[in-house]
Amino acid sequence: MITQTLDLNNIERKIFWVLASALCAAVGFYMYSALVITVVGVDRENLFRAAHDLANKTGMLEAEYLAQSNAVTLSHAQELGFHEINAKFADVGSIKFSMAR
Repeated sequence: MITQTLDLNNIERKIFWVLASALCAAVGFYMYSALVITVVGVDRENLFRAAHDLANKTGMLEAEYLAQSNAVTLSHAQELGFHEINAKFADVGSIKFSMAR
């Protein structure tokens, strides 16, 4: 007759390796999460800095545009070759409109 006994050393070894693997997986996931959060934070800071630089450049360009648009006067335009014209308007009294029903 053959009796089967429970090999406790083998089960304890399996439980140890399962728990050790689970612990390693948890530590690995924690380190990966910490790394990803750090990288995303640095990227966000770089994006904020780039957006701030773009806003500054836009403001400088708008100030330059306003300075140049205020520098254009009638005498300056005439120096560049532009001349003033007299606008001719059509006689509105001779045109009649009708609406169809």
